[in-house]
Order: sequence, then C-alpha cells, then structure tokens
Amino acid sequence: MKTIKIALLLALSAGPVLAKDIKQIRWGVDGGYPPFDVLAPNGEITGFDPDIAKAVCAELKARCVFVKQPFDSMIAALNANKFDAVIASLNVTAERLKQVDFSDKYYASASQLVARKGSPLRPTPQSLAGKTVGVQSGSVHEQYAKANWGGGKVKIVTYANQDNVYLDLASGRIDAALQDNIQAETSFLRTERGKQFAFAGSKLGESIPVAIAVRKSDPELKAAINRAIAAIRANGVYEGVRKKYFGFDIYH
Repeated sequence: MKTIKIALLLALSAGPVLAKDIKQIRWGVDGGYPPFDVLAPNGEITGFDPDIAKAVCAELKARCVFVKQPFDSMIAALNANKFDAVIASLNVTAERLKQVDFSDKYYASASQLVARKGSPLRPTPQSLAGKTVGVQSGSVHEQYAKANWGGGKVKIVTYANQDNVYLDLASGRIDAALQDNIQAETSFLRTERGKQFAFAGSKLGESIPVAIAVRKSDPELKAAINRAIAAIRANGVYEGVRKKYFGFDIYH
C-alpha cells in the first residue's frame, strides 16, 4: 500500500514544464454517470465533470470540445488520439498510471456497497456468497469486486453505465451494487427510485483521488490543466461549480 501511495504521489507531482498556449481541449466524457456527467436529450453532455472542464478551458482561454466515449474504452481512446484529455470521474490508480498521466485531483471518492434498506449484506465474500453484485464496466469498483469477491460464490455482473446498474438493482435483478459513494448518494439514494435502498456497510478503504487523464506524451497539457485547477480552486470558481451539484465537500 505504501509503495502504491508513493508511486501515485510521484506521478501526480511532475516537475516544472514550459508553458504551452492551449487553443483547444477535446475532452473524453461518458454521459452516463449523473450528476458527474449526463447525456441530455439534445445530445449535450452536462454535469459536474463538464462544468469543471469548461472552467479549466475558460482559465486557459481554450475552446472546449466534448467527445462521448464508452467508459471502459476511455483510456484506449485517449491513447489513440481520439481526444486530448479524459474528465470522466477517473480514480487515480497504479494500474492506470502505467497507461496515462493524471492531473492534480479535482475531487476524491471511495467505493461503497448499496443494497435494500435493512439488508444484512456487507462488502465481504462471506456475506455476498450466493448473491449478485452489479458494477460499471472498466471501473475501479469492477476491479475490486472481481479481485475480492469473484472466486465463484459471488456473481459479478458488469454494465456499460451506472444508470443500468441502478435499474437492475431497483428491479431486483441484482442484490447489491458497488460504486462511488458520492455518486450513489446524490444520484440514487436521494432520489425517488432509490428511497428503498441504503449503503450496506462502510466505505471500502480511504478516498481515492479523481483526476483528469492525459497522454504521457503531453506533459505541457498536463501542466496547463494543473495550473487551471489551482487557479479555479483559488478564485472560487471551483466552489461555485461544486455547490451547484453537491451540498458537501467532495475535494477532501
């Protein structure tokens, strides 16, 4: 654990890079992870993540372009030059750091299990034996569930987006769901469709930084995004965006 933490800190704290005039940033977004990103009926991607991206672009005086991409192929598409950066609530992990670089964090979150209120289920292989757990494909929650519960007694079902996980949870097709606790609380548990559900047990470990992914070959863009994040944190723009979506601190 200490080795991973040190690796994350080293990767997130790059040395000084010469300034680059950024004219445009093409952002990879998912569109199925409310309130972080939502695909509106008119095709526009809205939510906390796109608003942070727009604030970064405004700070850099750059044009923002959003490109919808399935979450589980986001990093591959970034490295294939489909877009310049990913803002899709990506947790910074040692595995992802092998493939891309990350900006400084723009919030932090932890994984937590959700099940029906009063359920005895807890996030352990013994408690979940014989049960079905839903996760979003390509997420850290999928990785955790398969690594810790996927020995045969717990059925792990993957979904293209988080909304589909909640649809099956609400209909009873799965017994529990593992996801980001901030996202679960704001877009499911506090809504009408989630009123019969609650967190089952405590969060799994400490909160993990969420950051913007960029190609390893683009340190200038990473440096520019870091400058912009620091600026919007200092000038109050970040807090304005945060309060629009969350009534509590998510940066911690």
